[in-house]
Amino acid sequence: MSNYTEARDQLTAALRLVTPDGPEWVKTKAAIAALDQAEVAKLEADFVNASRRIDDAVAKLRAIVAGVTPNVASNFMNHVNGALVKVTPLVENVQALLSGEPATALPGMAETNQPTFPTTSQPIVPPVREFSRARADSGAPVSGRNGVNQMIDDILRREGGFVNHVNDRGGPTNFGVTQRTLAAWRGHDVSVDDVRNMTADEARNIYRTAYYTRPKIDQIPELLQPIMFDMSINHGPGTAIKLLQQVLNDTGNTCSADGGIGDETIACAQAATQEVGDLLIQKLVKRRIAFYNAIVLGDDSQRVFLRGWLNRANEFNVA
Repeated sequence: MSNYTEARDQLTAALRLVTPDGPEWVKTKAAIAALDQAEVAKLEADFVNASRRIDDAVAKLRAIVAGVTPNVASNFMNHVNGALVKVTPLVENVQALLSGEPATALPGMAETNQPTFPTTSQPIVPPVREFSRARADSGAPVSGRNGVNQMIDDILRREGGFVNHVNDRGGPTNFGVTQRTLAAWRGHDVSVDDVRNMTADEARNIYRTAYYTRPKIDQIPELLQPIMFDMSINHGPGTAIKLLQQVLNDTGNTCSADGGIGDETIACAQAATQEVGDLLIQKLVKRRIAFYNAIVLGDDSQRVFLRGWLNRANEFNVA
């Protein structure tokens, strides 16, 4: 039984303990509605909306707790507090989905290769192998929807083949796809041999679907697609999109830095591209470099990887 179902059951039971259409009844019904909307949004992979709806549900439940005297309605409060216990973890879960998992690695990987999702003070750390990747001589990748295969070619070149480095936080990878990412793609656990034997075609499908089409990188201006596609894979879609949104705001094209691409972000990206053109790419590269430097400032042990990260960022720079 999911946390959504358990929380809904608790709140349904709570409704039977208060006066219909009374203040607590109305607030509880509103919390149930917000929870239902969050679950639908999550199932539709609309993680931005899911996060907002869950926050709304939690806020309503906390308002109930703050406004009701426990002695007057102790059983009702028990159910509401029980629902809060179930709903609150959903906030973190959806925020993790919103941030998106990089194809390569997440910070906090234990020896068991189980990740802990990053916080704002703990940026996503790319894997060890990144510092050894050679920079291409051909300049920035081909842009445009028709160039998606070329973009994937460039990404596969950067990521390389099968790697199982002892210090790589992503664990065993092939074509840059981690064991965890492959398992999520296939919908079941996979072995190291499964990763080793994964085909380039499957890696292409993972990249195209999970890091290009699903996060709507394909809907932003063609100029931005190559670098944003690479950032989506390297940092996770949500983090990459937030970095873009911060840069758009810096250009005066105001949009919410929520990690999701919608009409607002698309319109701002189009306006900024028309206004400043290649300068937008330069600003995005600088923001990405600042992100990498922040990782090193937070953990000096990561400095050994900085050169490779900077090479990867600067590959997209335009003259």
